[in-house]
Amino acid sequence: MIAYILRRLLWMIPTFLGILMITFGVMRLQSNSLSQEMEKASGGEGGVMDAKLMATGVENYLARFRSTGLDLPALVNLRGFTTKEKVVDKLRRTARGPGVSEHRRNRLETDLWLEGHFLVEPLAQIIADDALAELHGPASLALSLCAYYPLNPDDLKRLSQEEQRRRQTRNFEVRSLRIDYVNTEKGFSTTDTDGAKKRATVAEFWKRNADSFSRSSQRWGAILGETGFCEVMGKLFTGNLFSVKRKEYVFNVISDRWKVSFTINLLSIIIAWCISVPLGIRSARRIGTIEDQVTTNALFLLWSLPSFFIGTLLLHHLCTDTASGRAWFPNRGLSSQDALWMSTPRYLLDLAWHGFLPLSVLCYASFTSLSRYMRADMLEQLRSDYVRTARAKGADEDHVVYRHALRNSMVTMITLGAGLLSELFGGFVIVEYIFSIPGLGSLLVEAAREQDAPLIMGSTVISVGLLLVGILIADVLYAVVDPRVRSRYG
Repeated sequence: MIAYILRRLLWMIPTFLGILMITFGVMRLQSNSLSQEMEKASGGEGGVMDAKLMATGVENYLARFRSTGLDLPALVNLRGFTTKEKVVDKLRRTARGPGVSEHRRNRLETDLWLEGHFLVEPLAQIIADDALAELHGPASLALSLCAYYPLNPDDLKRLSQEEQRRRQTRNFEVRSLRIDYVNTEKGFSTTDTDGAKKRATVAEFWKRNADSFSRSSQRWGAILGETGFCEVMGKLFTGNLFSVKRKEYVFNVISDRWKVSFTINLLSIIIAWCISVPLGIRSARRIGTIEDQVTTNALFLLWSLPSFFIGTLLLHHLCTDTASGRAWFPNRGLSSQDALWMSTPRYLLDLAWHGFLPLSVLCYASFTSLSRYMRADMLEQLRSDYVRTARAKGADEDHVVYRHALRNSMVTMITLGAGLLSELFGGFVIVEYIFSIPGLGSLLVEAAREQDAPLIMGSTVISVGLLLVGILIADVLYAVVDPRVRSRYG
């Protein structure tokens, strides 16, 4: 049994990481890059943006994007292998010229600035090269931005005060390294009278900070370690993932909403199972009777009606004031506005009054299908040879059903229950939306609409984790109800 559980636990690790990698990759494809966000903020594709203004924008946006890992490559980081020749080619492609699209040029320029600390070394080499004098200006601007390290609230907690001051001083210093230049249709041209002095300052800066920006000792580990995925996962598992849209840590946002979703979904699942299992057993024991036919037809009719349709009908007919009278049930939330001042018995009644319709919609959507699965499995077991043998030995019908058939017929129900923990976390979006319940499902819809990647990723991690835990519990229950599993793994 222990070997069986350990084997399942080992399979959970690559499954968990694989799902998270796919989710992260899809989100990166859907979300805007840093350069796209800057372009949108600057007025779209058509405008000509001044390099200095864009540089200021890069500094402002870097701090925000760094907290979400969007400033790094998604899954593989090969920036440390960018050669000096490639950087020279990238710089030359950012020059203005006849027929050159300003939008494309701005995009190439911004992408170069966002390459990060691995480009500091080749950029310093370009500035030190007398043969590349026309590129000293744009290279110095790119170097100042690649060496820039924005400090966010997490850094203030993690770094010592001395290290914080050192990085702030370096951020201020790199701005003074910029060599003035112009970018016209004739190409780059340096206009700074102190260009030679600033080049010497760049060489001195590189000499003092070579250990921080050296690529030889960092680039191999950065291939997988310094990526957006690792950055986000590290902050997730330390609880430091921050939602920029809501100005709050992700798990704080989730915990506030999960309590509501967890309560109502747990109640709905318990009620649905308490109804469906006895109903399925009773229907299987009375197969072919009028009661079974009526029950089957009624449940199939309910099953064919989508939950959003039933929820909308109930909201319209039972939660809306009419000329003939007031609504029977409230149309939003899980409690009245004055719930804080109610006594405990009155508060529980108010909670039941608000939650009756949402629970009804959630339960009917679940127990209609669960009861049919239970009925089908029970019928299969009641027609098996070991049940006929038990009857031939004189066992009464209740003993046959509850001591023999029920245990084996629960295998399918265990499989269906594997995803229950994940459902408890994810919530039922449609029901929460119809009845204006401030649960987690509606929060995730808002996060998807706003492209709040940290919140979506945090929710996915918890949801996938609960799903895998549910599958593990189901696997253990298989071994409990099926002796063949126990005998195979000892």
